[in-house]
Amino acid sequence: MKTTLLATLGWFALASTSCSAPAERGATVGTTTSRTSSCSGDWTLVDSPNVGGQDNVLAAVAGSREGDVWTVGQFAPDSNPNITLTLALHFDGGAWSIVPTPNVGGHANALLAVSAQPGAAWAVGYDIGSQFLSETLIEAWDGQNWSIVAHPHPFDQENLYGVASTSQSDVWAVGSGRDGEGSFHTLALHFDGKKWSVVPTVDPGTEGNVLYGVVAVRPDDVWAVGQKIGEQGPDQSLIEHWDGSSWSEVPAAQDSVASTQLIAVAAACHDNIRAVGDTQDGVVSLRTFAQASDGEEFSQKNTANPSTGDNRLEGIAVVSEDQAWAVGNFLDPVTGGQDTLILSGGEHSPWRQVPSPNPSSDGDNQLASIAKVGRHDLWAVGGFDGPDAAQTLIVHRCQ
Repeated sequence: MKTTLLATLGWFALASTSCSAPAERGATVGTTTSRTSSCSGDWTLVDSPNVGGQDNVLAAVAGSREGDVWTVGQFAPDSNPNITLTLALHFDGGAWSIVPTPNVGGHANALLAVSAQPGAAWAVGYDIGSQFLSETLIEAWDGQNWSIVAHPHPFDQENLYGVASTSQSDVWAVGSGRDGEGSFHTLALHFDGKKWSVVPTVDPGTEGNVLYGVVAVRPDDVWAVGQKIGEQGPDQSLIEHWDGSSWSEVPAAQDSVASTQLIAVAAACHDNIRAVGDTQDGVVSLRTFAQASDGEEFSQKNTANPSTGDNRLEGIAVVSEDQAWAVGNFLDPVTGGQDTLILSGGEHSPWRQVPSPNPSSDGDNQLASIAKVGRHDLWAVGGFDGPDAAQTLIVHRCQ
């Protein structure tokens, strides 16, 4: 089974922000080759291109408007399937197309998150060069081309997993870095329109810390989520907040027995934050995990788990204060492969599973990211096992 890239990129996702969009209803499954014009509310499978005949997979999606949507990931070139190169696809309102991206690492390159503003976009991830060490990778779209952007490298080994922006001069990227002693630390970089700089973050875990996702509501209101590890288990969810001056830890809902982690975060408004991930107690398999803030504190929300095997949530998008969507995957007990998972719920409505497309009937299907773009469109991306290699997966909902 061709799951190398799916496993590599399956965790990392991007979230979207909405404070005034109307609530949306449930969904059914259909198939289309382009953006549906009827806005029926169905989740549909959309044709998406692949580079060559080796593995292709998508990790994140974001858009500035209906006719300007980006998704990024990585692919293995036919000339050397043992390495990976960055991948970017663009939707112009009619179809998805491949847009060339640069690469710096001789052994691996991957884009794990993307953020878009009118006329601009930023994608982040990692590359691995001749020293076989992971370094942070930032690329920028200027309206014509993608280019690699210089930025600080404060650690010996680094990864960027999330990116968010409020404007072309206010962009955040988060991840983790490993120092010379082997300890992992949270990492946040900020772009002010001229250059990227390191901004100090909180490291509450004595044995390790990581930030996976970030959402920017305003320049003085940014949220990042991940995990902190202490000397004794269980490992705990990590939530940090930027108030315009500094990052601080915000108490997250924890489990006294199970280890939890938050992979993606979204905002309905500045005082209504949603985050998703997974939890595991060592007895049962991974279970979906979600938290929400009412402006005062975070609380755990009940979420569906369709499988007795692993269930994961890896991306979240908010439509309104009482309507959000989360995506991931779960283990199909019949086929033994992964199936796509889409949940919908809100502050006052239960998180329930809705039908979602699975193009591979005997292999893996995974969704890694979801974004709301414009007033009517929801896009989710990932990958699935094709006949010979992993292929890009894009699904769409319009209402």
